[in-house]
Amino acid sequence: MQKTELLIIGAGPVGLFTSFYAGLRQLDTLVVESLASVGGQVKHLYPYKTILDVAGFLNVSGAALIQQLDAQRAQLIKSVLLETTVTDIERQAAGFLVTTNRGVIEAQAIILATGRGAFAPKQLPLSHVANGQIDYVVHDPYVFAGKRVLIAGGGDTALDLALTLDGVAASVAVTHRRTQFRALEYTVEQVHKRKITCLTPYQIEAVARQFDQALHVTLVNPVTATRQVVEVDHLIVSYGFTSEQQLLTNFHLRPVMFEQRLQVNQQMETTEPGLYAVGDIAGYPGRLDLIATGMGEGPVAVNAILTQLKPQIAGMMHSSNVQIVDGAVQNSH
Repeated sequence: MQKTELLIIGAGPVGLFTSFYAGLRQLDTLVVESLASVGGQVKHLYPYKTILDVAGFLNVSGAALIQQLDAQRAQLIKSVLLETTVTDIERQAAGFLVTTNRGVIEAQAIILATGRGAFAPKQLPLSHVANGQIDYVVHDPYVFAGKRVLIAGGGDTALDLALTLDGVAASVAVTHRRTQFRALEYTVEQVHKRKITCLTPYQIEAVARQFDQALHVTLVNPVTATRQVVEVDHLIVSYGFTSEQQLLTNFHLRPVMFEQRLQVNQQMETTEPGLYAVGDIAGYPGRLDLIATGMGEGPVAVNAILTQLKPQIAGMMHSSNVQIVDGAVQNSH
C-alpha cells in the first residue's frame, strides 16, 4: 500500500501544473493517470493544435506544452502512476483510502483533475466510409505532405489544423455546416488570408473511394439542398469529442454535483472535506473551460490543503523567494 500526503488524480495540463506547485509547497505528492502517458485531451486529441489560452507562450502546440509541463513537474514530483484507474474512494480516519486497478493508496487529501472524463472523437455519421483515409486525430501533420486534404469542422481545432497543414499538404479545404466558423476571430482571419478553400454551409452526405484511391466527398447545402463533390486524398473530421465523467459514479464518496461537475467552494474544495477539484471537473457559476482557469485553480487548492495539513508553513509563497536545486526547493534568501 502506498501512502502520500496529496494524491492528484489526472495528469492533463492542469494536473501536471498542480503537481508541480504542490512540489513547490513541499507536499509529498503522488499523481495517477488512467492513460498510458500524461497530457490528457491536449496531447491525445490535439497534439498539433496551437494553444492560445496559456500565458507566456507565443505559439505552442499541445504536444510541446505537455512536454514543458511534464518536465517542470519532474523537477520536484517523481511519482506518477500511469495506466492506473481509480475505482473507489472511501473516507478513513487519516484521510482517504483510494482503490485502483493497481493497488490501494492512502492519501490525506485528494485533488481531482480529471477534466470532463473519458473522451473520444465524434464520428462521422455515415454507415459506410473509406477506412484508412478518414482521420479523427492528427498526430503527425507530415503524413499529409503533398496530399489533398478536406477538413470537416468549424471550431478552433479544425481551423488550427488547416493552418498547420497549409504549406505541408498539396491543398487544404475546410467545410462547415454553418456559414460562419466558430473559431476565434483571429484564427478565422488567418485562414482567409491563406490559400485555404472554405466550403460553407455544407454537410457531408457521402464518402466514396474511387479506383485511383481518391475520395469523392459529397457535400450538401442544408439550406438550398444543392450538392457538390470534392475530390481529396484524405478527409479529417474535426467535430469535437464526446466525454463521459464516470469518476465517483459508483464510489462510496458522493460529493454534490453542479451542472454535471463537482460543486466546489472558493478554495476548490468539494462538499466532501479534503476532496478538491480543479480544471474542467470543477463546477461553480461563471467558470470558463480554459487551461488558464485550471492552472489558477490548482495553487488555490494546494494552499488550502497546506493550511489543513501543515498550518505552520501555510500562507503565501512567492516563487522569487525560492529556487530548485537538484530536485529540491530551497529558500533563495
